[in-house]
Amino acid sequence: MRSSPKQPHRFKRLTVIGGLAAALSFGTVSAAAGGVQVQGPPGPDLTAAAPAATSTPLPDYDSEIVDQFDSANSVNHIRHLAVDIGPRLNGTPQEREGAEYIGGVLKSYGFEVTLQSWGPVSTKRVAKVTSSDADLPGGPNWQMAASASGKFTGDTGVKGLVVDAKTGQSDAEFPADAEGNIVLMDYSTTAAVRNTAVANAVSHGAIAVILAYPTGNSAPPSFTLTTPQPEIPVIGGGSAHSTWIRDLLAKGPLTLAIATNEYVTPMGTNVIGIRHAVGDPTGTTAPIVMVGAHIDSVLGAPGAHDDASGNGVSLEVARTLSRYPLDKELRIGGFGGEEGGLLGAKAYVNTLTAEEKARFVGEWQMDMVGTPYEPARLWALTPDGQSNYVVQEAYNAGARAGFDGLRNCRLGQSDHQAFFDVGIPSSLFIWLDYRPPASPAVCGPTGGTYVTEPQYHRPTDTMDNISPERLQTTLDVVGGAVAHNALNAVTVSAVSDTGQPLAGAPVRADCGKGPRNLGTTGADGQLEAVFPHVKCDFTVTVEGAVATERRVSISGDQAVKVTVDLTKPTISLTRPTDGAVYTLGKDATASYRCKDNLSGVVTCVGTVRDGKSLGTSTVGFHDFTVNAADRAGNTASEKVTYQVVYRWHAYFPETMDGKAGSSVPIKFSLDGYHGTRVFAPGYPASQPVTCDTGKPTGPAEPTGNPGHSGVSYKDGQYNYVWKTDKSWSHTCRQLQLKLNDGSGHFTTIRLK
Repeated sequence: MRSSPKQPHRFKRLTVIGGLAAALSFGTVSAAAGGVQVQGPPGPDLTAAAPAATSTPLPDYDSEIVDQFDSANSVNHIRHLAVDIGPRLNGTPQEREGAEYIGGVLKSYGFEVTLQSWGPVSTKRVAKVTSSDADLPGGPNWQMAASASGKFTGDTGVKGLVVDAKTGQSDAEFPADAEGNIVLMDYSTTAAVRNTAVANAVSHGAIAVILAYPTGNSAPPSFTLTTPQPEIPVIGGGSAHSTWIRDLLAKGPLTLAIATNEYVTPMGTNVIGIRHAVGDPTGTTAPIVMVGAHIDSVLGAPGAHDDASGNGVSLEVARTLSRYPLDKELRIGGFGGEEGGLLGAKAYVNTLTAEEKARFVGEWQMDMVGTPYEPARLWALTPDGQSNYVVQEAYNAGARAGFDGLRNCRLGQSDHQAFFDVGIPSSLFIWLDYRPPASPAVCGPTGGTYVTEPQYHRPTDTMDNISPERLQTTLDVVGGAVAHNALNAVTVSAVSDTGQPLAGAPVRADCGKGPRNLGTTGADGQLEAVFPHVKCDFTVTVEGAVATERRVSISGDQAVKVTVDLTKPTISLTRPTDGAVYTLGKDATASYRCKDNLSGVVTCVGTVRDGKSLGTSTVGFHDFTVNAADRAGNTASEKVTYQVVYRWHAYFPETMDGKAGSSVPIKFSLDGYHGTRVFAPGYPASQPVTCDTGKPTGPAEPTGNPGHSGVSYKDGQYNYVWKTDKSWSHTCRQLQLKLNDGSGHFTTIRLK
C-alpha cells in the first residue's frame, strides 16, 4: 500500500509448502511502454472439474473451491518474493525478478502471461547487502540506500569484515582493524555529523561505510555528503539493520558483501496472467474477473506483507481456479510502482480499450492481506467510501464461509484507485487497524483514519509479519468472491407439473463427478448456484417424487427449469366392483389398468399377480387392491371388497306352517360338503314378526342349538332341526340362517 502523506504504514504473516524454487526468465522486454507475450505450456484439462468422483455427495462449487484454498501455498510464494528475492523497489532488477516469478507460476497454471514494461520512473540508488558467513535476519538479501556521494560498485561490490565505530566522531571510536573492512556507524540527521563520520572512516582505511539509525523504527535513509567519497560505497541502513548487525557482531566476526547500483530512469514492470474463457479463446467477448496485487516494496523493506501477501493470495486463487473450465476470463495482475504513486496499475489501465473496460465484472485488489498485528481487521476500502459490486460480493462470500468480520469504508492509496477512476468496480482488501468515522453516514465523504503495524515499510516486514490464518480468511472471503464471479450463475427453478413453484425442495446436480448438494429452493421455488463450463443433470425431490433435467449444458449465466411430476397415477379398476359376489371355487379374473401422462407408469400391480385371477377358494369377504407408481415416485392405491359365497339351494319354502313346540326340519345344500361349521357365530337365530307384513316385533335371539349343533349332512344335503317354543303359539316367527360366507337366508313360520 502506498503511504499517505499524512498517515502511517502496514501489516503481515506466514506458512509453508512446496513451490517454484527459482524465478523464471522470460527474455528481453521492450524499454518502451507496452509488453511482451510469454507463451506457456498447454493449460489444464477443460473438460472436467477438479475433484475425483466420490460416493459421498459433493458440496456446491462455491464450497468445493473455497475448501481447496490453502494459505500454505500462499506463504510459499510470499517467502520466495520476500526472502529469496528480497526488497523489490520499483525500477530495480528485483521488481522485474518478482514479476518474472509470478509470471512463471501463472504460466505453470496454464495462463497466458504478459510482462509489461512501462516508464521511465525516477532514478533508484540501492545497495544490496549479503553475507557469506551469517544468516541475516529477514535476509538473505538486505537492501539499503546507496548514497550518490559514494561509489557505485556495480554487482561485483566489495566484501569485508564489519567493525563498529559507533558515532564515528573521534579516532577513539574506530577499532584498530578498521582498515580494509566495512565500518558501521550511527546515522545522524545532522549533515555535518554524517560528513565527519564518513570522512573519519575513509581516513581509517574503510572499504565501505554503513550509516544506520541507532534507535527507533526507521527505514534506510537516503542522503548526500558535503564531502563526496567516490572511492568507497556509502550506504544508509534502517534501525533494524543497526540492531541486527550489532547483535551478530556480539556473537563473533561478521562478513558482509555490499554492491551498490544506480538505476537511471529505469522502467517499471507489470505481469498480467490471462486465462481465456472456454468459448472466447481470443479474449474479445467474455466477462472479465480480475485479481490484483502489487509487486514492488519500498526501499529496504522485504515487503512480505506489503505486498508479497497480496501476490501469494492471488496466485493461490489462480492455482485453484485453473483446475476448472470457465466461461469468464480470469486475469491475475501483479503491478509494479504502487509505492511510487500507483504507477504500474495506471499504466495497465491505460492499455485497456473501452470494450475491455466494459467487460470487467470487477477488480479485487489485495494489498497487505495477512498481518498478525492484533488490532488489524479485514476491510474493503473504496476511493469514495461506498460499497459496490466487488465489496458486496466479498460480504456474500464471507457469509458463505461463516466470516462476519468484514467491514467497508473509504481509502484510496492502492492500485484499486486506477480501476475505480475508469469506472471498473474495485476495492482494496486489507488487514488494517482502520478507525471509521463515528457516524457510518459520513464514511463516504470523509473516510476514517488508520494505524499500520510497526513493520510497515520497514526492514522488519519479513516472514514474521505474515499470519497464515489471516491469509486463509482472505482466501475464503476475497478468493471466494472471485471464484463465485468466475463461475456461471445458474438459477434453478423447481415447478410442479401444474406449474406451481415448489418451495423447500432439495436440489442436486451431477456434472460428471457425482451428485452435488446445491441446497433447497426458496419460497419462489428458485435456487441460485454457480457452475463452471460443464454439462449437468439437475435433480429435484419433492414429497418422494424425483424429477431430473438431464444433460444441461452450462456455458454462461442461465436458468434451468425442473418440472416435478406430483400428480399421482390414475387407476381404472373395472373388476371386481366393490361388493361383487362370486361363487366358491368358480374362476374369476380382475380387470384394471394404470395411467400417468407425465413421467410414465413404473408399476401397476393387483393383490393377486398370477394372470389377474381372483381368489375364490375360500368363502367370506376379500379385499382386492391395485397399487401404482410412476417414474417420478408418486404412488396411488385403490381397494375394493368382494364376497365369495357357497352355491346355495334351499329345500324349504319362504313361508311355512308349523305347530308351536314342534321341531321343524330345515334342509339345504351348499354344492358339496363343507363341514358342519357352516353357520356364522350366533346363528341360526329367530325373531318374532308380524304375520301379515313380516315386520320384526322383537329382538332376534339364537335358537337352542346355534352354530353346528344339530347340523348334519347326508346325501348332499345339510339338515338342521329347529325346535320351536310352545309359547310362540298363534304367532309368526322368522328363522335366520346366516352362513359363514356372509350370506343370509330366511324363512317365516306361522305357528299354531
